[in-house]
Amino acid sequence: MPVHTPPLGAPCWFELASTDPARSITFAHAVFGWSADEQGTPMGPYAFMANATAAVGAICGLPPGAEGAPSFWSAYFLVADVDASRAKAIALGATPFGEPFDVPGMGRGAVLADPGGAVFNLWQADAAAGGEFAMFEDFSIGWVELATRDVEAAQRFYGELLGWSFKDSANAPAGTRYSEYAVGETHYGGLLQMTAEWGDLPAHWSLYVVVPDLGIALSATDAAGGSVSVPAFDAPGVGRIARIDDPTGAGLYLIELAR
Repeated sequence: MPVHTPPLGAPCWFELASTDPARSITFAHAVFGWSADEQGTPMGPYAFMANATAAVGAICGLPPGAEGAPSFWSAYFLVADVDASRAKAIALGATPFGEPFDVPGMGRGAVLADPGGAVFNLWQADAAAGGEFAMFEDFSIGWVELATRDVEAAQRFYGELLGWSFKDSANAPAGTRYSEYAVGETHYGGLLQMTAEWGDLPAHWSLYVVVPDLGIALSATDAAGGSVSVPAFDAPGVGRIARIDDPTGAGLYLIELAR
């Protein structure tokens, strides 16, 4: 599924808000081979990043009001009416961040935190904006995961808001629960139960980039000025995983799938 057109309810875009966009772009090119198509917007430069197939996401500066915050990746989820979905999310216990925003010629978005505190984005695409991007292939996002203190509460919230279905995974780490979520027949990610070992880390969304060789990607990370925040480990039945930070501190998981 190299070029993907997301259905309603699915992850539809990925974005890095960086304290140093130029440095993050250089890092992403060195590690993933992503090219940048930088365009001007009312909020500043916005770089559409692409692998050899299609766009994979974007890198930009921190949004207004986020000055002083660390770099962070965001996931957007596609809805038909962002204002209606935002109101529904609030009724279900979400906390809004500001008002919905418009991107001329592209669509309308909103930023919220789910009842567990994890920040996510809703997106309503303009009909003329297309929406195809690369996913589920090497050097693209292949999994979108929520770490949460309450899997059942997250299932109720996102199931009601975005229409997800769920299935517990038999490959969950010992002593934890892992519930995969799907839109239609496509599995996009999972809900991971946070345990006491996570300390006071808040609930959060994480992105996984598929790589053909994890060792090579980790070496490239080091050479490009990044760091490994979670050393490589085996996930039985899934593949081999590590977490990296780019030179600005933006974190991504890398996964070499069991083939």
